[in-house]
Amino acid sequence: MGARPLSIQDCIICGKVEKPVVVRMVNAFAQAAKDNECTLTGGETSWQPGTIAEGVYVLTASIVGVVERERIIDGARIRTGDTVLALASSGVHTNGYSLVRKIMETSPEILKEEVGGKPFIEAILTPHRAYYKAVKDLFDNPDLTGLAHITGGGIKENLNRILPSNVDARIDISRIRILPIFNTLKKFGRLEDADMLRTFNMGAGMMAVVRKEFAPQAIAHLDAQGVEAYEVGVITDGSGEVSFEGQLAWA
Repeated sequence: MGARPLSIQDCIICGKVEKPVVVRMVNAFAQAAKDNECTLTGGETSWQPGTIAEGVYVLTASIVGVVERERIIDGARIRTGDTVLALASSGVHTNGYSLVRKIMETSPEILKEEVGGKPFIEAILTPHRAYYKAVKDLFDNPDLTGLAHITGGGIKENLNRILPSNVDARIDISRIRILPIFNTLKKFGRLEDADMLRTFNMGAGMMAVVRKEFAPQAIAHLDAQGVEAYEVGVITDGSGEVSFEGQLAWA
């Protein structure tokens, strides 16, 4: 929404405090904060023996950010004719793991697969891409009108959250550059395209809505920041809905 992150507070909940493990987690939180230009200001380690099994850790964190009210990017300025860009994901990100675990249970042979030269288990655990540093220099540009993080529910159930009630987003899913990990999950899970689109990001971890004339500049900027971006759709007159056209282009 155009905010600059200021601080992170973490919480580590466990059945037994194993100091080397906790120290590693806190160090990772701190490094991630530093990498994204904010600070780990503290948090809590909650030891709950008898409630949580030893060796089990539950992690959560909250981030505080700030943005001037008039500069909030909430989609309100999206209008007919705007272009929808897809920003490439690094993998599954943080959604769909219940289904992934089910596929691993019913088709354990998937663990023998290689994805992009890596064992499946490494590929499926590729860390979530952080987009802040790639997009932050676009926040003050009025030609960036909307940002949607593609999480559970896929493109339809996240992009529609930022659409004004008088427009639709028409997405050509044949343009989505599907990552190899999703080919593997579809194959071993024997999943329909509709299920894939509803559960996973399919290779598009974020959608950006921009003025049509700004699209080439936005793509060039994101590419220079190491995030592949490309056009996938257009904003039309409508009622706040997201529609798909075309078919997924499976490798």
